[in-house]
Amino acid sequence: MDRKIRVGIIGCGGIANGKHMPSLKKVKDCEMVAFCDIIPERAKEAAAKYGTPDAKVFTDYKELLKE
Repeated sequence: MDRKIRVGIIGCGGIANGKHMPSLKKVKDCEMVAFCDIIPERAKEAAAKYGTPDAKVFTDYKELLKE
């Protein structure tokens, strides 16, 4: 079975950039499809570096969860 785990990241600061996202990027069946941070540039940079081509960017975690 070829199923992917689709992940949304809430908080794209130092710990997420240093630990969480690099580790998730190595997981074969994991796709980071949404990124949220109160600083929009952080979320955009994380999406560009770690996300799928169609990854979405949010500044409100409630909107990410709703999506």
